[in-house]
Amino acid sequence: MPKNKMIMVIGSLNANPADREISREDIRSVQLIHPNREISEVSFFHSWGELGMSSMAVHPDDKMKLYFATSSQVFLFNLHANEQTDLQIPNLTDVHEISMVGDELWISNTKHDEIVAYHIRENRVSRRIDLSDFASSTPEEGEGGEGVEVVDKFHCNLIFQGYDGHLYILVHHTSGRQLIKRIAQKFIKSQGNGGVVNIDTKKRYPLNFKAPHSVRRINGEYWVFDSGHFELKVFDQQWKLKKSINTKGFGRGGEYQPETGLYYAGVSATRKRYLGLFPGGDSVPNMVQVVKAADYKIEETIMIPNIEQINNVYCIDNDVANKLLQMV
Repeated sequence: MPKNKMIMVIGSLNANPADREISREDIRSVQLIHPNREISEVSFFHSWGELGMSSMAVHPDDKMKLYFATSSQVFLFNLHANEQTDLQIPNLTDVHEISMVGDELWISNTKHDEIVAYHIRENRVSRRIDLSDFASSTPEEGEGGEGVEVVDKFHCNLIFQGYDGHLYILVHHTSGRQLIKRIAQKFIKSQGNGGVVNIDTKKRYPLNFKAPHSVRRINGEYWVFDSGHFELKVFDQQWKLKKSINTKGFGRGGEYQPETGLYYAGVSATRKRYLGLFPGGDSVPNMVQVVKAADYKIEETIMIPNIEQINNVYCIDNDVANKLLQMV
């Protein structure tokens, strides 16, 4: 890690109460990893969000202006003035990741199967896109089975710009059709054929993902967590698989540091029920895996305390990190 950078880790309680083992007041949702691997808590955020914080994005003109999201709200933080403003975007639930594309802040409004764009120059919601318009009419395999219900849902958790300039969504179900089966009075969700969908052309790229997260553009490639398969996968620009890296756990959130050639990948502590639902994983703690991008090798792991799951990972400059630590 460069001496002028810190790693920001955003984490929270587990979303499902059945998976929780610690209380909300013990969650330290925003933490900073120093170059010497010491970890500092950003105490300002300790009580923010029902579960904790979700995501962050940097204003393209000013690194001291940061957008932070909880599961239901998005805020602009002006670190110059130690001020925060609620963007007052209505009807947000289960926000996963926010991302900047041009002058628009894109919000994955996951619960409502919707993507929302906020124009940062005009300070208004510029687009709300209902993903049901992109759903397939072709039946999924297994739809006719006993006790099987179909729910129209993509479960989009990221909007990103591809190398081709098009806008894409990362989804758990590329068809927009999720199968739910009742077994012994319980509803079991299928993880579907996850992948990406080109919003501009409506072309689907089913990639056989289980619960994917966090597409990143690195060295002319796409890196994305195939979280339910406990892998970090690398694709070329036509979405052809090049490499798989075994994360041993559920990956989510990451950022590449070009100066060092290292990718900082978030991996969450394994939920007990996932070991049964998604075979192949190990019981691992919350951690950041440091991956050397040139040879796709994990070089180091950094354990992250006082959260139940990692939501996102970012590299920020020391002066930005110090401003966060000084917030009151």
